[in-house]
Amino acid sequence: MTKTEQLAAVARRLTEEQIDALLDFAQSMAGRSFYDDAPPEALASLERGLAQIAAGEVVELDELDRRLKAAAKPSGR
Repeated sequence: MTKTEQLAAVARRLTEEQIDALLDFAQSMAGRSFYDDAPPEALASLERGLAQIAAGEVVELDELDRRLKAAAKPSGR
Protein backbone atom coordinates (compact mmCIF):
# COMPACT_ATOMS: atom_id res chain seq x y z
CA MET A 1 0.00 0.00 0.00
CA THR A 2 1.42 3.38 -0.97
CA LYS A 3 1.61 6.31 1.45
CA THR A 4 -1.21 8.01 -0.48
CA GLU A 5 -3.38 4.91 -0.13
CA GLN A 6 -2.59 4.74 3.59
CA LEU A 7 -3.55 8.39 3.99
CA ALA A 8 -6.81 7.85 2.09
CA ALA A 9 -7.65 4.85 4.29
CA VAL A 10 -7.15 6.92 7.43
CA ALA A 11 -9.11 9.86 5.96
CA ARG A 12 -12.12 7.61 5.37
CA ARG A 13 -12.42 7.14 9.15
CA LEU A 14 -12.34 10.87 9.95
CA THR A 15 -15.20 13.25 10.63
CA GLU A 16 -15.81 16.15 8.25
CA GLU A 17 -14.20 18.52 10.76
CA GLN A 18 -11.12 16.30 10.99
CA ILE A 19 -10.90 16.09 7.20
CA ASP A 20 -11.02 19.89 7.00
CA ALA A 21 -8.16 20.06 9.50
CA LEU A 22 -6.21 17.43 7.58
CA LEU A 23 -6.68 19.37 4.34
CA ASP A 24 -5.53 22.60 5.99
CA PHE A 25 -2.48 20.83 7.35
CA ALA A 26 -1.64 19.19 4.01
CA GLN A 27 -2.00 22.49 2.17
CA SER A 28 0.26 24.23 4.68
CA MET A 29 2.85 21.46 4.25
CA ALA A 30 2.76 21.88 0.47
CA GLY A 31 3.27 25.65 0.65
CA ARG A 32 6.23 27.80 1.53
CA SER A 33 7.39 27.70 5.13
CA PHE A 34 7.67 30.66 7.47
CA TYR A 35 11.45 30.40 7.14
CA ASP A 36 11.24 30.91 3.39
CA ASP A 37 9.62 34.33 3.71
CA ALA A 38 10.43 35.57 7.22
CA PRO A 39 12.27 38.87 7.58
CA PRO A 40 15.90 38.55 8.72
CA GLU A 41 15.15 40.12 12.11
CA ALA A 42 12.51 37.43 12.82
CA LEU A 43 14.95 34.67 11.93
CA ALA A 44 17.62 36.31 14.11
CA SER A 45 15.17 36.45 17.01
CA LEU A 46 14.40 32.75 16.62
CA GLU A 47 18.12 31.94 16.55
CA ARG A 48 18.65 33.95 19.75
CA GLY A 49 15.81 32.07 21.41
CA LEU A 50 17.22 28.71 20.40
CA ALA A 51 20.63 29.72 21.73
CA GLN A 52 19.04 30.74 25.03
CA ILE A 53 17.32 27.38 25.30
CA ALA A 54 20.56 25.56 24.52
CA ALA A 55 22.29 27.59 27.25
CA GLY A 56 19.60 26.65 29.76
CA GLU A 57 18.23 30.19 29.94
CA VAL A 58 14.62 29.11 30.34
CA VAL A 59 11.69 29.94 32.63
CA GLU A 60 9.63 27.14 34.13
CA LEU A 61 5.94 27.13 33.23
CA ASP A 62 4.80 27.93 36.79
CA GLU A 63 7.10 30.97 36.88
CA LEU A 64 5.91 32.11 33.46
CA ASP A 65 2.30 31.81 34.63
CA ARG A 66 3.09 33.89 37.73
CA ARG A 67 4.83 36.57 35.64
CA LEU A 68 2.01 36.79 33.12
CA LYS A 69 -0.62 37.08 35.84
CA ALA A 70 1.39 39.81 37.56
CA ALA A 71 1.82 41.69 34.29
CA ALA A 72 -1.92 41.48 33.57
CA LYS A 73 -2.90 43.10 36.88
CA PRO A 74 -3.64 46.81 36.72
CA SER A 75 -0.97 49.03 38.28
CA GLY A 76 -1.41 49.83 41.96
CA ARG A 77 -3.24 46.66 42.90
